[in-house]
Amino acid sequence: MCPNLHAHVSVCGLHHDEKQEYSKAKSYFYLYMVTQNDASCPQILETRCAYIILLMAGYWITECFPMAVTSLIPVVLFPAFGLLSTSDTCACYMNDTIMVFIGGLILAVAIEHSNLHLRIALGVMKIVGCSHGKLLGGLCVVTTFISMWVSNTAATAMMVPIIFAILNELEQAGLCHVFEPTTDPRNPEQQPEQIPTKITKAYLMAAAYCSSFGGTGTIVGTGTNLTFKGIFENTFPNADGINFTQWMIAAMPQMIINSFLTWLYLRIIFLGYLRPQSKDAQLANIGTEGEIITNQVIQQRYKELGTITFHEIGVASLFAICIFLWLFRKPGFVRGWSEALTDINVRDSTPVIFISILMFFIPKDLSFLRSYNDDPATRPSKSTEGLITWDVIEKKMPWSLMFLLGGGFAISKGSIASNLARKIGEAMVPLRYLPPVLVLFLVSLLIGTITEFTSNVGIANITLPVIAQMCVAMEMHPLYLMIPATIMCSYSFRLPVGTPPNAIISIVGQIPTKWLMIGGCGPSIYALIVNSICFITWGNFVYDTSEFPAWAKHEPSATTNPK
Repeated sequence: MCPNLHAHVSVCGLHHDEKQEYSKAKSYFYLYMVTQNDASCPQILETRCAYIILLMAGYWITECFPMAVTSLIPVVLFPAFGLLSTSDTCACYMNDTIMVFIGGLILAVAIEHSNLHLRIALGVMKIVGCSHGKLLGGLCVVTTFISMWVSNTAATAMMVPIIFAILNELEQAGLCHVFEPTTDPRNPEQQPEQIPTKITKAYLMAAAYCSSFGGTGTIVGTGTNLTFKGIFENTFPNADGINFTQWMIAAMPQMIINSFLTWLYLRIIFLGYLRPQSKDAQLANIGTEGEIITNQVIQQRYKELGTITFHEIGVASLFAICIFLWLFRKPGFVRGWSEALTDINVRDSTPVIFISILMFFIPKDLSFLRSYNDDPATRPSKSTEGLITWDVIEKKMPWSLMFLLGGGFAISKGSIASNLARKIGEAMVPLRYLPPVLVLFLVSLLIGTITEFTSNVGIANITLPVIAQMCVAMEMHPLYLMIPATIMCSYSFRLPVGTPPNAIISIVGQIPTKWLMIGGCGPSIYALIVNSICFITWGNFVYDTSEFPAWAKHEPSATTNPK
């Protein structure tokens, strides 16, 4: 309670020895403080910040407003409630992390615009073979790789048409069924409902699950990773920041292991692997004829793409250059290009925006080279488009996610400025007496359970600032809990509302929620175990989280009005 409460109590003519009257005075005081907008009382700031966060969480979960609109609430309420100034709040909506997000999405849209993603997907499937086991493995590999660089939603949406093209051809040859009719025994006269077969479920779930796993492999792979980057760098400005190379080195092992286990798990559950005499195994065995048909489908789809174009070569080249610039910006084991170029701190947004700008400079074909031909008929009649155009970006860019990220960064900054995150973190101090491994497992389990019911990015926005302050209060390295929690935010497998890939396969593939929940139990369990073990061993080594860092220690400061 504020030290000046006693003065207000005396003015009201109340006495401390009268418990009931004291309680009334206390209530009157808080009401007075709220109406007077007095930010000198820390409890008032904490309460106001908690109210705003709970309001936004409720709107995000129920989706009564568009999520992007809900994300703009801090721009109004933070200044009005005396938590942050308008300029400080608005700065959360445009920073290095959001610029990385914009640049990464421009790259992803360019890959899709040039059809490079289809060439990669079909090319890999041509190589791996055409049995269900091999095709499923190729699907897992391709989806995981593509999802590392484009959004999980785009990766899943790209693979679903390819899956149905292959399965439909097999069905026409009488080698499998894509859907099977199911009649409700309570209402036999009703039109039979088309339910996907186990083979169809295996392929669709592989696309959804592997896109979620692949998104954790790079810092730009999914919105939750970028949310973590922004919150961590905002909470701990004296830290080195989140390095693209370091994240990729630390996250790749768990991503690869989880994708492999997904392939194995789906084969066992749906395709009768290790059960050769089962009905599932017999249905999944397409034989030599089926493999020939499947190979023909893939060959035909690949042939329709034609020869590789300059458009694809240009996008692939710039994509490779961007990855190179990210990896060697400041890798640690050698002097990075940014360190050789300038003493100023260069972040990951600089190379990706540079590459994005080049996409508009470089034409998508070489017709401009004929501009000075002797024969006027061969000269181009109009200018050549770039590798990407703004019209394409406007149509395909998920602009709402940019506001969602900004709203999360505003929540983080507001909860720190009001000391709300620190207070909640300090309430978790009793956990320090538990083994750190157990704390990591419990936090990961909690996040993995909550993220099944609402937006992954929304959960990351709400929980990561609290986890950061909890680590500070427990004198534990913040990355020890924040990174596993961030990755677990992406691991939503059991409900359609948990993540867009689940919603896509649920709607397009007509997978009942019951089967999605049954199928998603396996990945939810082994992903939690693999993520925990990999970070405790490999991640701990990469980030050196064995000691509490000096940059995470709180500096004593007076309580001031942060307006």
